[in-house]
Amino acid sequence: MMKKLFPVLLVIVGAAFVVGGGYTVYRGVDARDQVRQELVAQNITTPEDASIPNARVDDVATARSMADIIDHHAQDSTSGLTYSELGRFMAADGDPAGTSDEAAALVGADGKPVPNGLRNVAFQAASLRTSLYTSVMAFEVSNLVLGIGVLLLVLGIAVGGVGIALGALVIPALARKVHVDPLAAEYHPAAA
Repeated sequence: MMKKLFPVLLVIVGAAFVVGGGYTVYRGVDARDQVRQELVAQNITTPEDASIPNARVDDVATARSMADIIDHHAQDSTSGLTYSELGRFMAADGDPAGTSDEAAALVGADGKPVPNGLRNVAFQAASLRTSLYTSVMAFEVSNLVLGIGVLLLVLGIAVGGVGIALGALVIPALARKVHVDPLAAEYHPAAA
């Protein structure tokens, strides 16, 4: 009984892997399409000086190119300083990093410290880069899910195939009957 049950179980497990793999492939493709649609909806085009110039941002390469050029422009604007390295106010002594000390800050006509505009540039650049790299990561995760789905499909076909092959050996009704003529040099499949 167990000999006959094992091949059937392999076929069932194989079918489950095939169904699971098909669903996983579907979800991977769907996720990738959703990320692409969101990027396209933002209507972003890379600038002339990007590594991929004048291209619509809609995939991993163009999103990465746009993120990199944003970082390049931000670094140029802030003399290579990041958001966390810049003070909240412009420094009275002209230090490009600015200051967070109100006493050392440049004072405006209203008598209040002048905000450091470069800090806003660095913050916006960091936010945009994070969003673009989140899209890159989402594309990569969807590709991973797609790959896992294909792997499950192949595994399901292999396991199910082994179950069918073993079933043909232990369950004679599943086996294709072959007639061997001992006087002839060839095999003749018998009519089923």
